[in-house]
Amino acid sequence: MGQPEDIRMDRPHLNDLPGPVIPEGYELLTYRPELFEEWVGLLDRAFPEIAPFDPGSWAAQTVERPQFRPEGTFFARRDGRLVATAFAWLDDPDETELGRVHWVGAEEGHRGKGLGRLVTVATLHHMAGRGLRRAMLDTQRYRLPAIKLYLSLGFRPTSGSDDDRAVWAEVLGELGWTEN
Repeated sequence: MGQPEDIRMDRPHLNDLPGPVIPEGYELLTYRPELFEEWVGLLDRAFPEIAPFDPGSWAAQTVERPQFRPEGTFFARRDGRLVATAFAWLDDPDETELGRVHWVGAEEGHRGKGLGRLVTVATLHHMAGRGLRRAMLDTQRYRLPAIKLYLSLGFRPTSGSDDDRAVWAEVLGELGWTEN
């Protein structure tokens, strides 16, 4: 089975962002080097269909790149354990307009508790604070709860081709979502 195809969503501005709401019993924190190994473990738990994550490869893709910002890498933690994550990314280190919300995930036992919203909103606030004006993300068509969350946060489907429009028509139909 191949890697699922990504579908893109864009948020055309970073105005009027909701405030982050930290669910009871959780805390929000940002990246520190001593959290790296635990972050990799969280990715294994949050994305079992992609796991295992290789720490060396992950470091080369993230913390060793010039666009990595520890203060833009968020985690939700409960009882001393990382359980959700998302981070801000610039596809080009010199980008000044568009940020990517990257690798939003929560481990299964903590899904549905508002943690995806928390780390995504924190990421969007970080982007706005850096002066970025727009945000985008990639997801997969089967991640319906995530897509519903992103829609509620002002992201909209990006349809660059007829195939994209057909996929989005199906996904939005499954969600029963209509533009207000």
